[in-house]
Amino acid sequence: MIDRETIRPRLQRWITEVHDPAAELGEVWALPGHAGLSFGFEVRRADDVEKLVIRLAPPGVRRKGNTDVLRQVPLLKSLDRAGIPVAAVLWNSPDESWFDTDAYIQRFLTGGPLDMANAQGEKLPEADVRPYLANAARVLASIHSVDWRADLAEWEPVKLPEQDIEFWRTLQPKMAEPHMPPAADALADALLASKPKDYPIGVFHGDFHTNNVLFEDDASISGVVDWEISGIGSQTLDIAWLSMMTDLACWAPNKQAIMRVVVDPAWLLAQYQEALGREVRDAAWHKAYACYRFGVITGFNLYLHRSGKRDDPHWEDAGESTIPLFDRGQHLLAHPEDF
Repeated sequence: MIDRETIRPRLQRWITEVHDPAAELGEVWALPGHAGLSFGFEVRRADDVEKLVIRLAPPGVRRKGNTDVLRQVPLLKSLDRAGIPVAAVLWNSPDESWFDTDAYIQRFLTGGPLDMANAQGEKLPEADVRPYLANAARVLASIHSVDWRADLAEWEPVKLPEQDIEFWRTLQPKMAEPHMPPAADALADALLASKPKDYPIGVFHGDFHTNNVLFEDDASISGVVDWEISGIGSQTLDIAWLSMMTDLACWAPNKQAIMRVVVDPAWLLAQYQEALGREVRDAAWHKAYACYRFGVITGFNLYLHRSGKRDDPHWEDAGESTIPLFDRGQHLLAHPEDF
């Protein structure tokens, strides 16, 4: 178990031996997230306080996918060199003598997310939301313009959507409720039967929405975070994912009631296309693909919670949207004009 108290002496050792022998550890705080472990911490000197972030792989868990935090390091360094707003990586190591697990340390970014949900159901006016989402669409286009072949060609194998769908199919039998796998399987079949002939290949974030973008008060962006499920594949997934997350039609009533960030999907797609400088083809297919992907993720995580393998009550509420997501995916394949 890694918590604030157990990590404090290890962070102090890292500060003393690696970062600044004259500095002391200040406050340590846990950062939110459903994968991995992250803490913010202060490095205190006589005349300033520096804020950093440490991200750790879950101890004792096989390093694969979102539990392999070090796989993010080459990507983050490449994006930083390209001028994408990400937190610069200062140090990383697979040597578990430091923190009992793999870890990397990066700069702390100012700003905060535009929270997508509110327990009180207080929606933001779309006019207020649009400046934030317009900037999010622009930064997404800049991510998708990075020349990944320059220094990320060996980072990850390209994973096409059809390969990704087959991966998620292996998790369908473990979804929490018996009616979920047949609905997932039907959407997977429909996606594969109608898949595009080609895709715009490059870096994709994989979980791009306003909880994973840090905004300043003027809606400018200080950073994009949470790259755990990023990869090299069809980039249209990212704008489709953002559209899914901000579209009431994708969600069950309990989720609709707490959504704060809702925007017209056609307007959002237009913002991204303008920033990218080209038309996006097969957007509705990719949004159906996003609905399938997140539906399976939700059903599987609900199983992990209910089985006691990973305690996270968040998935109980989220689980109600599993079938609505699959239904929305089927609708989008039949009616792509409804993106």
